[in-house]
Amino acid sequence: MQLANSYRSKGAALTLVNTNLDSSFHYLEKAGHIYRSLKTKEAILGEAMVFHNYGTVGQIQGDYVQAIDYYIRASKLFDEIGDVKSRPYTLNNLASLYALVDDFPKSEKYARECIELSQKNKDEFMVATGHINLAGALMKQGKYEEAVSSLNEVWAYGEKYNDPYKIFLYHLNYATYLMDYKRDYPSAIKEYEKAQQLATEVGDEWEIMRKNVALSEAYLENKQFAEAEKTAINALNTAIALQAKDKQREALWVLAQANAHNRNFETAFNQLNEAYLLKDTVFADNNQRQMALLETEYETEKKEIRINALEKERVLYGIIFAVSLLGIIILLGALYLRQRAKKQLAQQQVIQLEKEKQLIATHAILEGEATERTRLARDLHDGLGGMLSAVKLNLFDMKKGGALLASEDVMQFNKVVEMLDSSITELRRVAHNMMPDSLSRYGLKVSLQDFCNSLPNVHFHYFGNDERLENTLEIMIYRSVHELVNNALKHAEAENINVQIVQQDDRVSLTVQDDGKGLDPGTPVKGTGLNNIRTRAESVGGTLNVFSEPGKGTEVNVEFKI
Repeated sequence: MQLANSYRSKGAALTLVNTNLDSSFHYLEKAGHIYRSLKTKEAILGEAMVFHNYGTVGQIQGDYVQAIDYYIRASKLFDEIGDVKSRPYTLNNLASLYALVDDFPKSEKYARECIELSQKNKDEFMVATGHINLAGALMKQGKYEEAVSSLNEVWAYGEKYNDPYKIFLYHLNYATYLMDYKRDYPSAIKEYEKAQQLATEVGDEWEIMRKNVALSEAYLENKQFAEAEKTAINALNTAIALQAKDKQREALWVLAQANAHNRNFETAFNQLNEAYLLKDTVFADNNQRQMALLETEYETEKKEIRINALEKERVLYGIIFAVSLLGIIILLGALYLRQRAKKQLAQQQVIQLEKEKQLIATHAILEGEATERTRLARDLHDGLGGMLSAVKLNLFDMKKGGALLASEDVMQFNKVVEMLDSSITELRRVAHNMMPDSLSRYGLKVSLQDFCNSLPNVHFHYFGNDERLENTLEIMIYRSVHELVNNALKHAEAENINVQIVQQDDRVSLTVQDDGKGLDPGTPVKGTGLNNIRTRAESVGGTLNVFSEPGKGTEVNVEFKI
């Protein structure tokens, strides 16, 4: 790979200095042979660059058709590996070449592709370079106003980066716009003269020749015959050196017009005759190039048709084999999936039965718990509570009966009565909390209102309909509120607690919110309170969610499905 890169670099260097192009082609050929043998992504990129360099060699040698073919091959390889950084250079060269063979629609197409890809790459240099070719192609098609926008992009880049070559090309092309479209010859001459000031710094003989030919034509149209003759002579000498026949013809035509004005008719005739001879030669060359281009495209199309036919044949055989193989795989897969589906169905049935058993067990536990709480509350209130009340009455009867007690015994007697009152009160509170009488008599709303009112910092809100629910569900919701409020008072050190119930047709939503010290949701909660509430909610298809942050209080949302 390293050797191939060295060969390509050497070939490219020889191309840049325009010396010994045969040696350049030789080194590029050796690099291409190595790249093709490697068949890696880096090697494909290297081969694409070799084709790009081939195209440059062909462009320098004037073999435009061969150069276009190489550039297109390079572009296809760039597409194959998804390289977007090098491709704009190839697209720009294609735009230049199609302009040279007078195929301006294709020149415009490749220039636009170069600009679009360079904008995605954020390569401002290549964006400006593409706009130069785009402006030229547009003006050749009579789209002058659209071309001005591209020229403004070139000017902006040249000013931003102080690029004299881009500024030179702007003046050169803008002058063409003024001359060919606006017919404003004085303004065009000023633009050409601005380009002349940058000519030495640019140092590109081809562009200087183009400028001189165009400037001589502008002088001629503006009736400045002496300047037109002088500039045309300079352009002619450069065109002869560069073997640019079309520019020689244009310069000779300007000289013939200038000499005719000066009444040098013989010289003018000879120059005009030479220009017509060159015109025939240029016309023949252009025809030859176009024919060669058409032939290349035709041969390429024939190759592609043949390749496509072979590819379709190969694809057809592949499809037949693939369909056969797919049929076997589908058959085996269907058998496997059938067995797997049976197994999964059996597993799902087992899981469903387990869930149903768990739900039934949970319901039985909750119902048993509610029944036991009711029984215990009734026994405590009616049984033990009644016994304690009877003891208190007997003590009062003993006191009224005139039993004589010492002063110390009287104090002890009163203390026992107070303790008995406290015990009765506590017994009633415990019995009420286990199963409040208001819950069974009046329902959830009244019982929760009584519970919250008994605590000074608890606020209760009830929304929705207040129809009675199933006894087990009402007990479940009441116990959940009781547990959450106690947690907020005992652990969160809350100053204010909000309890909210929203009863709908298909669900009951419970929210308990406090302004306590909060907790970290990621920290496991100790105790069984929340887990018991979650279990109760899940037993009826509900959910429990906790929202809290340290120092910002806690909000617990529980949803029970009806």
